[in-house]
Amino acid sequence: MLRRLVEVGGTASYDDVQDHFAVHPETPIDPRRIGGTLTSIRAVGRRVGPDNRSNLLERDDRRRIYWIEPALLEGLKRAFDLAEARPDLLRQESADS
Repeated sequence: MLRRLVEVGGTASYDDVQDHFAVHPETPIDPRRIGGTLTSIRAVGRRVGPDNRSNLLERDDRRRIYWIEPALLEGLKRAFDLAEARPDLLRQESADS
């Protein structure tokens, strides 16, 4: 879910996220579960910003928009790029294995 928000520049509507994951070829998420997934990410991501007060995932309930602060977005993008380039790091294996 976070990777998708990073891919689209850090901001997406609830409907955009729901539409993307309803038909995702690798990790589909039932449209009825999207809200719970987004809420879970928001709940565990407390106080991670540079000021130690920012949430990882912010939201505007009235407009149903989710976003990641720009200060956090770049770090997440680098982490996802590294994970894609070096999947062995996620498995704690060396590149030579």
